[in-house]
Amino acid sequence: MIISMAAATILVTNDQVEEVQNVLTDVMFIDRGRIVFDCSMEEVESRYLEVTVNPNRWAKRGSLTIYERQVFGRSILLFDRVERGQLAGLGEVRAPTLRICSSR
Repeated sequence: MIISMAAATILVTNDQVEEVQNVLTDVMFIDRGRIVFDCSMEEVESRYLEVTVNPNRWAKRGSLTIYERQVFGRSILLFDRVERGQLAGLGEVRAPTLRICSSR
């Protein structure tokens, strides 16, 4: 992760990104030397949505989701550029944590 402050840039490496995401202005994930995700935190919060649902309530798996993971028998789905209103009936909608973004 890269934190930019005025003229300074701080590189932070941390497996638990959700612990530092509140102080970030930009985020970048590098996998095996390749940049796989590069985005401002403002864009993450406005572009992506995360929904926690019971797996049996999500029949159209894969049609709009860009990532899915299981936690305690529930699915956490990541959506890119989908209106909040379209997702409201599925479950709890919120801005994603960076943990789900880093798992992509």
